[in-house]
Amino acid sequence: MLKKISLCIITLSLFLFGCQSEKKKYPSEYPSSKSYSEKDILYPQNSKQQILSSSIAIVDYSHTDLGYIMAYLSHENKKRVKIQITSSQNEQTYNYDLVSLEPIAFPLQMGNGKYMIKILENIQGKQYAIVKTLEIDVQIKDELSPFLYPNQLVNYQKGDSITHKAIEVVKKDDNDLQRIKDIYTFVADYLTYDDQKAAEANEKYILPDLNELLKVKKGICFDYAALMVAMLRINHIPARLICGNTDVEYHAWVEVYLKGKGWVNPDIFMDEKTWTRMDPTFASSKFDYDGQYDAIYYY
Repeated sequence: MLKKISLCIITLSLFLFGCQSEKKKYPSEYPSSKSYSEKDILYPQNSKQQILSSSIAIVDYSHTDLGYIMAYLSHENKKRVKIQITSSQNEQTYNYDLVSLEPIAFPLQMGNGKYMIKILENIQGKQYAIVKTLEIDVQIKDELSPFLYPNQLVNYQKGDSITHKAIEVVKKDDNDLQRIKDIYTFVADYLTYDDQKAAEANEKYILPDLNELLKVKKGICFDYAALMVAMLRINHIPARLICGNTDVEYHAWVEVYLKGKGWVNPDIFMDEKTWTRMDPTFASSKFDYDGQYDAIYYY
């Protein structure tokens, strides 16, 4: 039997740059690119120009062109409230628990086209009533935008410790490949796997808390993925947290967008001088996973 740690995977994928031998040469040459400071970090805005309002929750869809909506509870509610986002293009649906009185972003990551936004309220058990519905036509200026902003699962705000740390970790780097490598190394070295939290996560859904994660220095695969994606986005590197299946179980991992290469999938090979399998969770646990990845949800 594999230990629980073997059930959680974060995999960031990098292109193999045309190397033919089994021992791949590390791509030390990569175009230089601008570095960013904390004042350059992208944050979603709750401008209230276009609002879907209900008795229990409010949705601000003023910035769909940037790939997100904002939503928040209108008051404390003993009943569970959800935001449901469905794309008419691919008929995929995302359901989110709405738990905050403060505006928080939810991504429109399914491309351009018609979206159905629903505010749902729990009736009993797993039954929900539709409180308000809105169809919107989403035309995102840059298809990468949903993966450059924080959202409910990759959540950070101005002044959070993660924003400073993400800039600090890459301060000596002059290109995105170096930044990706240093962020990966930081996450793999900084965190240890939390078996107790893994057991709790089997019983209830636990959103990553990045501020808490930096304090306790331990987490589960969901935390590893969220921390890495947050640090990449803070540095203007498009990244997405993916949940799906592997040969072992349901997991979370990371994909990154490289200019000229596009989204690169979990065939990860990277080390100081040669390409080797790169996996922050397993790098921490010294476990090597070499199986398949079947993505279901992108955040």
